[in-house]
Amino acid sequence: MNLLWGSLFVAGSIYVLWWFISPAFYLKQIHPDGINAEKYCVIDIRDYSLSSRTPMREAENIPLSYLGRQVRERKVCDKDVVVVAEDRNAARIAARILSKKQKRKVYYITV
Repeated sequence: MNLLWGSLFVAGSIYVLWWFISPAFYLKQIHPDGINAEKYCVIDIRDYSLSSRTPMREAENIPLSYLGRQVRERKVCDKDVVVVAEDRNAARIAARILSKKQKRKVYYITV
């Protein structure tokens, strides 16, 4: 019985670890000067008040709380995505949401 619980604990731990680490494989930081509108789609996941204070050029504002719904309802982008976020954790969550729908590279910029 202890062997069963031990193996379930190990399997669960591996799953949780993979759930947190997997976005790091397709999430890369990019410099704002390296963004080309022909190559990337820019999605600003900050809330409306923060994005209006420091707007990003050519960025579509989809707050993180709405991103999952927007991805389910419509195709967000056909290109690689650049996520404008407050911090890396928000970018990691957005990368996880975006990777469920499309298997493209996700880059991020912190502002």
